Amino acid sequence: MSVTPEKFAAAAKTNVEASLSSASAFVATVFTAVERVSTLNLATARTAFDESVAFSKAVLAAKDPQAIAALNLAALTPSVEKSIAYGRSLSVIGTDTKEELTKLVEAEAAVMGKNFDASLEELFKNAPAGSEAAVKAVKTALANASNAYEGATKAVKQVAAAAQANVEKAAEAAVQNVEKGAKAAASALKVA
Repeated sequence: MSVTPEKFAAAAKTNVEASLSSASAFVATVFTAVERVSTLNLATARTAFDESVAFSKAVLAAKDPQAIAALNLAALTPSVEKSIAYGRSLSVIGTDTKEELTKLVEAEAAVMGKNFDASLEELFKNAPAGSEAAVKAVKTALANASNAYEGATKAVKQVAAAAQANVEKAAEAAVQNVEKGAKAAASALKVA
């Protein structure tokens, strides 16, 4: 079987269309992530400004240094919690984006692999007599490479999940430590 110019042009057109579609989906995913981060940053900035104004008013209304110290301590734990929540929100956006891009790349790789396999099968059909051993060796090598890729992908996903769990635990411990410190400082203020 020979490749005609019409078949070649049709295959090239199909490949270009698929590439444009994939690139558009990839860019749309990145733009969505940028929009989400921008929205998060604007909301965080507005909240920080509003809280800063309210805190300033409370400090101005304070009657003595102990009241000001109490205000500072009362603001400490919520500030840390908000910082951690902001970091978690960024992490969620990053994770969602990574997962979406990974799906796109995996889908593209699957299509390319399928096309490559189909091309190889066509090539193998037309292989000269006596080349069965070579064809079998190429098929085995491709299967081994595919299995190695799948194993590596699985391992990377497991490492990422473990790292995310460790970050969550560290953030939780940080909030608990700040809360304990703030409570101890508040008790010390009451004693003083």
